[in-house]
This record gives sequence, structure tokens and C-alpha cells, in this order.
Amino acid sequence: MLVQILRRFTQSKVWRFLGLASTLVGLLCYALSSSFNHLFGNWNMFKIFLYSLFSSTICLMVFFAKTWKHRRSPRFKLHSIFLVLTISSVYSFYADKVVSGKPDAYSLISCVAFAITSLSLSRQTQCGFEADLLYFFLGCLIVLLMKIKLQLVIVGVGFSYVLVIFRHLLHSLLVNECLELQDQHHAVIQVDSQELTNVNTTSIMQHLLACVKGIQENNPNLVAVLLKRVKDNSELVTDHNFVIDVLPLERINELHDTLKFMVSVGFEKECFDLYSSLRRQWLEECVMNKLLGLEKMGFQDYMIGKWIRVFKVAVRILFPTERKLCDHVFSEYSSAADLCFLEICHGATIKLLNFADAFASRSPSMWHFFRIITYLRHCVAKF
Repeated sequence: MLVQILRRFTQSKVWRFLGLASTLVGLLCYALSSSFNHLFGNWNMFKIFLYSLFSSTICLMVFFAKTWKHRRSPRFKLHSIFLVLTISSVYSFYADKVVSGKPDAYSLISCVAFAITSLSLSRQTQCGFEADLLYFFLGCLIVLLMKIKLQLVIVGVGFSYVLVIFRHLLHSLLVNECLELQDQHHAVIQVDSQELTNVNTTSIMQHLLACVKGIQENNPNLVAVLLKRVKDNSELVTDHNFVIDVLPLERINELHDTLKFMVSVGFEKECFDLYSSLRRQWLEECVMNKLLGLEKMGFQDYMIGKWIRVFKVAVRILFPTERKLCDHVFSEYSSAADLCFLEICHGATIKLLNFADAFASRSPSMWHFFRIITYLRHCVAKF
């Protein structure tokens, strides 16, 4: 029975409207509270206009909070956390300095409403500040209750405890549901949340393998587009965005969610090794060998021009593409993204440089050697 009730609260639509309702109640009660009057003085038309504009903006942000979920940039999350920390600290400073006397009911209701809004945001977004915002409003509520009567701290602590436990239960239920991932062929991974050490490693790795292969299903299309773009047209080799556009975005997002889940249950090394191995194989075999035919090159003079073209495609198209993919699928783990990118591109880079070294060593003409050195110096300076 309890699980069924909790499952209803895992629906994003419920939290969307609950967050909007609690935001409206909180903003209205705060406008009528004594705390607002102490901090900002009596109302006038200008203050009404500004507060209405501010309230509308906050309501829209809460109602469409789910769109923040796509903001996976660490920079966005860090700035969001810093902004919330700054605002809450400044507000606490002036509230402690200016507000005096016992708080009224509107102040208490606004704290409760804003705490529920914070809980709603934590169910819809992952910007990093939601839990801290929840604890801030719960702390404000406890302090206000203590100002009324010291014994009321029991009420504040009890309400805070219930809300925190409720959030934890919802999170645990969501984790259990995430353990039932389905791939394209309806393969289900079921994991007991209380026995994560007994996770079926084979099933999880198969699901990750299916996700990566789902991205590589478009390899023939990518090869065709790449051939069309680079054939006899050196000006287009700096455009690597079209490679990302060819890849299916829904598959990339599914791969990101799968990797995030695997890391959370302790399979960080396994998912890192599998992903980097598959992408390295794609880069070296499917592109460097089949598409560009690097291994079939001889050491004739005309091959130096083809090597330069291959190197240009790799450095300005293929490597930036892998960098973007690593940043996306490992968005929460920047160090893993860096290591994975190095692992993927290492083999292709060594192969390119080994060919240049072998060509320069076997060619009797020093002109070819200086041409390779000149191009590498020019390319590294741009890179």
C-alpha cells in the first residue's frame, strides 16, 4: 500500500503541479508576512510590480523545471549552486539583522510551501542545489518556530524529519525502477536494491553493448556523409558538427543514462573499458582503415597528400566528435570523460604518426620529410 502511494508521487506531472501550487502559496504568504514588511517596508505600486514580475518568473521556472534536466553542463550546475548559495546567505544575513519579534503565521506557511517547492525541484531536476535549498527552508522553519516558543522546535524538527525521509523513500523507489532498464529488444535488467552486490553483470554489460551498437547502427550513413564532405573539398574538413547530427540523439541520451546507472552500482571500470574499446574499434577500423584506407597505403610519393588529408580529417572531424560524445555520455564525470577520450583516440593517433615516420624514413627525398614536419607544426599550432 505504501509503495503504491509512493509510486504516484514518482510521476513528474504530480510534482510539476504540486511545485507550482506550493510556489504560489509561498509567494503569496511571504508577501503578506511580517518578514517581508521588515525587510522591504510597506507596499507601493513599484514594489507590487517588481514582486509580481519576480513571482511570475519563479512560477514559470518551477513549472518548466523539467527542461533543466537537459542542462548537463558542469559549468551550469556549478553556477546554479553558487547562485543559490549566495542568495540564501545574503537573505539570512539581512533577515537576522532586520527581522525582530515573533514571526506570524504567513512566515511559517511560506517556509513550509517553499520547502515543498524545493522537494518538487529535487524530483524534476538534477542541478545540484535542490537538496541544499530544501534544508535551508527547513532550517528557517525551525528557527521561526523556536522564536515563537522554544518547545515548538519539536514540531519543526519532526516536520523536517518526515520531509527528508519522504524524499529518501522516493529516491530509493526511483533507483529500484531504474534497475529495470529496457533495451531495444525489450531485455530487462532487474536488480534488488538491497543486494546491489549481486547485480547481474552480464545483463548490464549486454544492455550497455546494445546502447553503443545502437549509436553505431548509423555507421554506413556516417561513412557516406563523411565521404561526401571531405572528397576533394579541404574547406569542409573543419566542420565536425555534421557527424554529431548524424548520430541519433535518443540513443546518445539512453547511453548516458545507462552509464550513469552502471557507475552508481559500482561498474565504473567495466563500463569505461567497454565503451572506450568499442569506440576505439570504430575509430581505428571502421573509419581509419575502411573509410580512408590508411593501412593499404604504400610509400609512393603521391601518398603524402593522402596522409595529410587523413590527418586533417582525424584531427578536425573525428577527434572533436569523440570529444563531444565523451563529454555528453560522461557529463557527470569529467575526469572519466578525459581518460576515455585519450583511450579512444590514442591508437588512431599513433597509427597516423607511425605512418608519417615510416614514410619519412623510407623516402629518399628530404622534401617529403619537411612537408610532413611543416604540416604537423601548422596543425599543432591550430589545434
